[in-house]
Amino acid sequence: DKLKSNQYTAADIKKDIQQMEQENEQLTKTIERKKARVESMANIDELLGAARSLRREQERQANIMEQRHSQKTAVQVAENKYQRLMTQLKELRAASQNMSVEKLMMKLEEEYKSTQYLVEEKLPKELAAKKKSCNNIQKVLLEPAMTEDDVEELLEKAQDLQTELNDLHQQRVSKSDNADEKLVMFRKQAMMIARKKEALAEELKECTNEWTEAENELSKKKEEMRSTGAEQVLTGPEFKKYIAMIRNKGNIYKTKRSEMADLRAEVGVLARTADILQNQYNEVKQTISHMEKERGIAGYTDTQDKLEMISASKGETDEKKGQILEDMSDMSDKLNAMISEKKAALAPIIKELRPLRSKCNELELLHTQKKTEYDSLSASLGSNLHNLEQEVRELRETAQADESRHHYLMHSKQLLDAHQQKVDDELGIYKNSDPAVRKTSLREQYNRKILEQDNLGKALRSKQKSVREQHAPNVAQMAMWRDLQQLLSVKASILQRSSEADIGKENILIL
Repeated sequence: DKLKSNQYTAADIKKDIQQMEQENEQLTKTIERKKARVESMANIDELLGAARSLRREQERQANIMEQRHSQKTAVQVAENKYQRLMTQLKELRAASQNMSVEKLMMKLEEEYKSTQYLVEEKLPKELAAKKKSCNNIQKVLLEPAMTEDDVEELLEKAQDLQTELNDLHQQRVSKSDNADEKLVMFRKQAMMIARKKEALAEELKECTNEWTEAENELSKKKEEMRSTGAEQVLTGPEFKKYIAMIRNKGNIYKTKRSEMADLRAEVGVLARTADILQNQYNEVKQTISHMEKERGIAGYTDTQDKLEMISASKGETDEKKGQILEDMSDMSDKLNAMISEKKAALAPIIKELRPLRSKCNELELLHTQKKTEYDSLSASLGSNLHNLEQEVRELRETAQADESRHHYLMHSKQLLDAHQQKVDDELGIYKNSDPAVRKTSLREQYNRKILEQDNLGKALRSKQKSVREQHAPNVAQMAMWRDLQQLLSVKASILQRSSEADIGKENILIL
């Protein structure tokens, strides 16, 4: 059954077995190669012992590092807890200075109630829900793989159960409508209060988590500041100066960036010019090489040194060399003329580019100003929105307080109506002429209880009188019994001493 319910097929299992066999063969071959390589060594035993010692030391070092890491983590946790507790202590001390004992007790009672609700009601429910969810997930994991038919069947069952649950809920609502309206109202109010408690508990939990995260982040930032050596926290004026310095640096950065952009554009133009000149140079070089081939001096650059060495003996070669040099100088002049022409052609383009750059800088400054105005406007709107949200929150709290006050007054009115109904019933019973009915009134019941208490008080007073009368004789008798007990203890001690002193004599007790 387990194999059938398993989601792995036989082909997958065979494939895994083959893969494991291949890995086993590879490991066996590797071990054999290592053994063959090691067996030829002379001091194999010493090396193996050293390798074992090294492995043990490495494992020991890894364990020590792990313990060190865990201890560092524990120390960090303890420091965070200490910082948190010290912060709480400072807050409590600061709060206790401007708070009376009654307010402090009320605050502690509120914290105790909230904590008690979390521990006794909310957390057990969440824990039970988590356990139930884990059990359901465990059951689902233990069950075999489901097909689409099984899923459809379960969906149909769930739909039927939901329909049945809705019918039962409707029946319950109809029954509750016929029941006492007061109980229904109290149930609704209890449910509303329970929901509010759960919502407030969730909000408290979220706030606690946010506060813990903020504390952790603050401790990390403090550690980073300590590591960098800057332990001082900036105050308000210092922080404003720091912001102004950052803004100045930002403006300087923007100007430098614009200058860098201009330089990059000029570099691009110069690089393009260099590429053009390089292409022209290559063309001239090819022309020169072609001319050298036409004139029969191919490889002139390589053979220039040799030509200088034999220049004295070969005048014709010198003439040809002079002619070639003249040709090269003419070519160089032509290239310089072409370069100057290109520079003259590029000069108006560069002049046109400069006002465009200045215009671009002006647009960037305008963009920066507009962005600053936008940031200030958005900040002001954000502050106004925060104020409106605060006002809405206060109005909601006022409405909730008025609503709770309304419910409280309604409950008080209902209680007073119930008391008034009891008073009216009591008056009706008291005015009734039937003695049996009048005995059921509260007045008659209280009169009977008062009479019983009077009789009980008289009996207790008489008992108290008899106790007072017998108190003095009883005290005297107790004193006599104490004297007698002391006398007997003294005689017993004397008898013991005489028996220890006179061994063998008769022991005589004198009363």
